[in-house]
Parts: sequence; structure tokens; C-alpha cells
Amino acid sequence: MIEEILKNKTIKDFKISENSLCTLHFSDGFCLSTKALVRFVGNNNDTFICSNDHGHQFGLNQSINFEEDLKKIIQNCCIEDIKINSQTGDVGLFLKAGVIEIISTSKGYESYQLNGPDNLTIVGYVGKQKPNSWQIRISVSAAKTLIPGSSKQ
Repeated sequence: MIEEILKNKTIKDFKISENSLCTLHFSDGFCLSTKALVRFVGNNNDTFICSNDHGHQFGLNQSINFEEDLKKIIQNCCIEDIKINSQTGDVGLFLKAGVIEIISTSKGYESYQLNGPDNLTIVGYVGKQKPNSWQIRISVSAAKTLIPGSSKQ
């Protein structure tokens, strides 16, 4: 379901909160949040950055700022494709420059949460999106707006 919603959306912003919550903000009021590992891998193997390194110095002149480094690469980029690994729940958001990967680090906790207009909430778990009423709250009008031809609640 997130594939249909986020494909062709533009990334507007990226933030890391003090509690390591990573949030991608997209066009049309959508945001994808996770406490899982987030990394970016460039298409030409020229870039590899990871959320676990945020704030660490590793003998460099200054600490790594994953938030700013990732923003420079992905801001205003369009999501060209999305793949979800059915065994692990890992999410790949493919851009022209490379892929943003959300690496699931728990079998029990949710991998990500997608929020959007009309109180849309989708919670992703290992290998699937659980469609229980408390996890996906979407009205019929929102479904028709988000996914043409859909009439599911």
C-alpha cells in the first residue's frame, strides 16, 4: 500500500529528533517515520551514509550530521520506485541518485509509520503492513483520493 501512495512523491525534508526518530516529509502532506536504521547508498557506490553515525566524530574534525548530509542529497528528489522485503520488512525508496533504505531491526516492533491527509496511518511490520483498524485509519473518501479505484476502508 505504501508503494502506491509514495511513488512519484517528492521528498520535501528530512529530520532526526533527539530520540533518533527519522522522518521523511513528502509532497501532499505525507510523512514516513522510523526508529529503525536509515541509510543512503548512492548508485555509483560513491555515497554511503547511515543514521547510526549521526552525532559521532570517529576521529574526524567534526561530528557526522546525517540529517544535513542526507538532506543535501535527497531534498526535492522524486521517489521513482519502492520495494519492501517480504521477509525482513526492509523498505527501499529508490531515487535517481540512489536508494534510501529503512532496515528493520526488530521482529516485534513496527518498522515504520506512514501518516498522511485525512488521518491516514499505516504501520509497517516485519514483511507486511498490518491492516487492523487501529493501525490503518483511512476513510472511504481518503482511499478514493489516495488510490484511484479503491473503495476499501
